[in-house]
Amino acid sequence: MWQRGRRAVSPATAQRIAAVAHRHGVQAVGVFVDEDAVSIATACTDAGLDMAQLHGNGARAAYLALPPELPVVYVLHADAGGALQTPLPPIKGPRQPEWLLVDGLTGGSGQALDWARLHVPSGLARRGWLLAGGLAPANVAVALRAARPAGVDVASGVAGPDGLRKDPALMAAFVKAVRAADG
Repeated sequence: MWQRGRRAVSPATAQRIAAVAHRHGVQAVGVFVDEDAVSIATACTDAGLDMAQLHGNGARAAYLALPPELPVVYVLHADAGGALQTPLPPIKGPRQPEWLLVDGLTGGSGQALDWARLHVPSGLARRGWLLAGGLAPANVAVALRAARPAGVDVASGVAGPDGLRKDPALMAAFVKAVRAADG
């Protein structure tokens, strides 16, 4: 949803994508970077999104002001050595992120972390944490075994030559590698 991102879509397109995702039993997540709480909540409602991913400082600052019924993926950034560089989410009352997502310092860059040195504190999110940053078919199994996240988030690692559209062969190879790592 972040309009300055290279993967930005209009609200109408987000609504169409969410509808297709829902028909296939998949939750739709909007990525927000600089938006305030009202903008995030409105975009999620208007587009039929199930969850808001708070990726930037502005969006994370809006976290406690979001409606408590809106599930949140709270993004933490880690340096190349695996050290977390983003303050942990504030936990107040019933407000707890659904997921934490750990990404590199520059989200969407495709740069990998030192997965073996990554330490994510437990108990900060309802469902656990997800790993992003530099994941591709060739390395996702190693990343899963080293870091032990509950899941992964991939974008550029399965993108085609234009860097935007997903390559079906890379997506299939990625899923195969994840399944192989899972045993």
